[in-house]
Amino acid sequence: MTVFSSSAYAAPQNTLATNSLANASQFNGVVVQDIRVRGLNRVSLGAVLLALPIRQGDVLTKDKVSLAMKRLYATGNFSDVSLGLEGDRLVVNVTELPTIGSITFAGNEQIQEEALRNVIEQQGLRPGEPINVQTLRQIEQSLLDFYHSAGMYQAEIKPVLTYLPRNRVEIKIQFYEGKPASIDQINIVGNKAFSEDELVAQLELRDDVPWWNVISNSRYDAQKFSGDLETLRSYYLDRGYVRFNIDSTQVSITPDKKSLYLTIAVTEGDKYTIGNCTLQGDTLKYGSQMKELITLEKGSTYSAREVTLTEKMLTNYLGKFGYAYSKVVAVPEYDETNKVVNLNFMVEPGQRVYVTNVNITGNTQTDDTVIRREINQMDQTWLSNEAVEASKARLNRTGYFETADIKTKRVGANGDTVALDVTVKEQPTGSIQGGIGYGTSSGFMLQAGISQSNVFGWGSSANVSAYQNDYREHVELGYTDNYWSIDQISMGGRVYYDNFHGDDADVVSYDNQTIGLDISTGYPISDNVYVTYTLGAQMLDIKSNKIFLQAADFWRTYGEGGLSNDFVNYTFRVNVNRNNLDRSVFPTSGSRQNASLFTTIPKGSDLQYYKIDLQTFHYFPLNDNRDFIFAIRGRGAYGNGYGTVDGLKQKLPFFDNFYLGGDQWLRGFERNSIGPRALYPAEGGKLTIDDDDNLGGNALWAVSAEIIVPTPFISEIYKSQVRTSLFLDAGSLWDTNASDYTAGYSNAPDYSDPMNYSAAAGVSVTWMSPVGPLSFSFARPVKEQEGDDSQVFSFDIGGRF
Repeated sequence: MTVFSSSAYAAPQNTLATNSLANASQFNGVVVQDIRVRGLNRVSLGAVLLALPIRQGDVLTKDKVSLAMKRLYATGNFSDVSLGLEGDRLVVNVTELPTIGSITFAGNEQIQEEALRNVIEQQGLRPGEPINVQTLRQIEQSLLDFYHSAGMYQAEIKPVLTYLPRNRVEIKIQFYEGKPASIDQINIVGNKAFSEDELVAQLELRDDVPWWNVISNSRYDAQKFSGDLETLRSYYLDRGYVRFNIDSTQVSITPDKKSLYLTIAVTEGDKYTIGNCTLQGDTLKYGSQMKELITLEKGSTYSAREVTLTEKMLTNYLGKFGYAYSKVVAVPEYDETNKVVNLNFMVEPGQRVYVTNVNITGNTQTDDTVIRREINQMDQTWLSNEAVEASKARLNRTGYFETADIKTKRVGANGDTVALDVTVKEQPTGSIQGGIGYGTSSGFMLQAGISQSNVFGWGSSANVSAYQNDYREHVELGYTDNYWSIDQISMGGRVYYDNFHGDDADVVSYDNQTIGLDISTGYPISDNVYVTYTLGAQMLDIKSNKIFLQAADFWRTYGEGGLSNDFVNYTFRVNVNRNNLDRSVFPTSGSRQNASLFTTIPKGSDLQYYKIDLQTFHYFPLNDNRDFIFAIRGRGAYGNGYGTVDGLKQKLPFFDNFYLGGDQWLRGFERNSIGPRALYPAEGGKLTIDDDDNLGGNALWAVSAEIIVPTPFISEIYKSQVRTSLFLDAGSLWDTNASDYTAGYSNAPDYSDPMNYSAAAGVSVTWMSPVGPLSFSFARPVKEQEGDDSQVFSFDIGGRF
């Protein structure tokens, strides 16, 4: 039998036929009557015959035989192919390439396996496919290039093949990563308007990274370098250099492959200013309003960022009225003589788009009605991007959902209708507490209770709770229907019992036993502002366990000769809450304010006093990914009495004072440890002060500034559940009536100065764990007042289900 063959491992496929032309010539003139294929296991006979350019009845020639060899090898299925004749029968003998049984990785510690597997699968190397040595070499180079792009130039890659039974092969790719190359120097040439240090400061990659800069990195990464080039370009374009260009970049590596030198050559061009701004195209009936949105001032420095923001504002404005797919593009005209850019904002409104229906998915517990009442965008109305964004914010602020997203999907044949797809991911909205616990603020605690802010998925809240800690026993039952009426008026109430022991709460020794009833109603003033009114009744049993000046003043007014008494108060509270945060848990932008006024009602109440408490919270994202956030919050509070009793001026009762210190408003100090202490008369017209008898005050201010940063060593999947911040807290607590108690005492402390403040700095970590929010703080005081008790570590634990 005459045979014509070659091997894929022995020679490139484009030379297979030419190497055996002499043998191929022996086939000339033979008419093929039959074709047989031998050696097939995995590959089908049909696949071979389809690739073979010879059919029954064909006359064999040298060229056809050569073409047949090339096409069979080109299938990538065979390591060896031979053609032979048995009379007028053409015999095709093949040896199939081994099939890949598995692919494993070893030695890759700095690059995740998922990223490496993506590289090899993009080139067709995957289990079940035939192995091709040439492809394997290409993949080896691709993996090496991938490591180089991550700055790891010492990396070596070695595929190890283990042949298995049934013509299979196991591929193990062994990595020797070495150390990543660090950037020794970044050079920027061609810059005149800005110094090299100023430009390098804008980059994420650095050649010199201070210890505190957690954003920058001295390890080279090709993707980050590309991002830095765009950052550099934006930096110039935002400062008027519209002709700025990056001419070239060069990455040089030292012979030991440990260090890199980056060179960026730039041409700055001239600085341009803004000229005339016009509005062109079809502005419909909104032209005058849209012109007012163009706030770019003639003669000001050109800024690509401001131009883009103006385009977005104009587009969003049309989107409010249903033109959801409008386009506004700023077309520049350059005056090279005067270095001026004239901007023509071209408007294409497109069709007005209507919403056919609103689809809700992802809610398994929350009723659809609860979600729909938070959505401002209605069915069968034009699509408003403002209403969609407001709806998304309202859903996120409910606290019922971990995420809430709204997307539009075009429906219909004309392109002027969309469906609104609302997708929510529910999160635990209740809390359960039980058993024995401990906290730095509460001490040992026995607790049991259930609270739910989304009862039965109806959006109502209810709680039943009872707890006992070092200083308090409390039982409460409450319920609130947030949508008691169709006008979003809420109605709710609570009954409670509270027994407070001041001596065990690190404050002055007294007991306060209270039984109370509250009835509340509220309604929204706007999408972000909610007001609540509460009428209450309370019965108090007050008992002082020590004689101190502040208590003595109170009992002179109300004590009827004793140090204990029962009081009945009827109360009124108004609370105004504004919430513009982007989410209720771990917000990243927006603000929240709360103002409350509490007062006893003169008619029928034994005590006459009031309290005002103002709080504000603000969040400012520092980068586009919102990994870094600046947060600031503040609080101011004041309380006092009104009217007189038997000619004596009423004051804020000592048992209803404000306190400061602890996890909530002044970390770094023990609970309730800031501010005035109880004052005890002593011989010689002097006072004795017990630093352990904290009394609180009737006025306070507190501020807290935080930089929220990514939590180190946390997997990406837990990023949304853990928040780390660096903070500075400061505050002061004082008593505006202090002079009434201390007059005539030579050693009386000054408890009336609001500038006697304390401050602490530290780090805080909060984790939304499966059992509830856990908060840990490490802090050190940076300013202390006499008597303050510092606290380096504190924590808070809550339960959620």
